Amino acid sequence: MLLYIEKKAINYNITKHIISKFNPKLIEISHYKDIFNRTHQNFNWQKDQNRLILAVKDDVSFYKGSKFCNSRGYANFYYSTQILGCIYNCEYCYIGGMYPCGYPVIFVNEDDFINEAEKLKNAYIPISYETDMLAFEGIYPFHEKWIDLARKRPDLLIESRTKSANAHRLPDNPPPNFLLGFSLSPVEINRFEKKAPNLEKRIKSLKTAIQKGYRVEIAIDPVIKTDNFKKIYKDFIAYLKSEIDISKINIEIGAFRMNKDFLKKLRKTHLSEVTWYPYEIRQNEARYGDEKEIIEYVKNLIFN
Repeated sequence: MLLYIEKKAINYNITKHIISKFNPKLIEISHYKDIFNRTHQNFNWQKDQNRLILAVKDDVSFYKGSKFCNSRGYANFYYSTQILGCIYNCEYCYIGGMYPCGYPVIFVNEDDFINEAEKLKNAYIPISYETDMLAFEGIYPFHEKWIDLARKRPDLLIESRTKSANAHRLPDNPPPNFLLGFSLSPVEINRFEKKAPNLEKRIKSLKTAIQKGYRVEIAIDPVIKTDNFKKIYKDFIAYLKSEIDISKINIEIGAFRMNKDFLKKLRKTHLSEVTWYPYEIRQNEARYGDEKEIIEYVKNLIFN
């Protein structure tokens, strides 16, 4: 492992923990943007390197959630960016079109994020909005303080969404207002999810989370319209029903959609049938022309 570390990040607990655990090669930097925001970076090459950027987030604040996302009925919907970027390299993920660098940035001043969240009231807070935080749990126990906050503040709904197989690393008996969402895709779609665990491992992780007492959800999002996708998703839903009692789990369904500018950049990173599909542009977003029919088809597979 190689770490780029801001000078001011060296004495934080997360930094000390990672250095002690992995004994990585260290490169000291002045500011994370000196690495992260450089031009002409090779995103895919960087994704194959075992490198992280550790930094201190100045003026920690939360961002208001997008109107295109489910606010779960909360008037206050804010998301945290304690980690920028992801271990995985999914071809349909907007992160590839949003950031120029494939190295994840971990902001080590975690207490500042918790303190900022404590200022919110009656709020929905996704903590893995621009990352998959659980995928990093083998590096550092990022979820402990968020779960403690949820336990202390029942008016907050804190969500961590994941593709990872790391549920076994989480503490037991979380409060009901800490939500763990599992993003599941058919086996045939896994080819677009580079470095992510396969479907079998994700379902095993979901079952582990249930055993530990977590409130879980399933996200079938994005549905990808690939060749023979109707049969692919029919078989996928049948497999889910054979493995899990989905009647007791909330399931969110969404078709591929992305900001058109992010998609334009993503097409330079991934020469993929997902990125180069001839989408329609509506409200500045790229979407399938038959998006409603796609979502309705998958819903009928689940609920019929």
